[in-house]
Amino acid sequence: MTITITGRINPCGGEGKACVNYEVMIPAVAVHFPDVANCDKYGTINVIELNPPLRKSHADFWTPQTTWAPVIGTEILGKNRPEAFGFIKIKFECPIGGPTYEAWIILPEGHGYSYRDDGVEIIASVWVPGAKRGEFCAIHVDHTLSVERPDWFGRRYGQRYIPAAGS
Repeated sequence: MTITITGRINPCGGEGKACVNYEVMIPAVAVHFPDVANCDKYGTINVIELNPPLRKSHADFWTPQTTWAPVIGTEILGKNRPEAFGFIKIKFECPIGGPTYEAWIILPEGHGYSYRDDGVEIIASVWVPGAKRGEFCAIHVDHTLSVERPDWFGRRYGQRYIPAAGS
């Protein structure tokens, strides 16, 4: 059964740190999860206003805590950042009615989207030309997310998962 979630690319964009930091973070994570090894070139696509909301209590894979060295934002992220990640395999359609791309929802342990059901960060190994700020898009999940979030995930960063009402 395929679940289709619509959303909109954040019109405010991100902070731009993912474009630089993912060049060092993804290779560190790929040691544990090689499927994302080529997703380090384009940063992330931040999608908000998910309808329906996406529960993030399960994923396809959760890494152990992995230490990586941020290039920018070290005043907030630290110089050697221990962090775990979850990954959900998706097909990303952008714009709606346009092409679909193999992609991943990434759930960084230290990022707020990992604990809210209304937004996601998406990574892909290819450039998604239709992914422009404010553009409507769709996320297709065509499999069961079978791996439960580890109990310890988020504790280091004072985070915990609280599902949205109705999700």
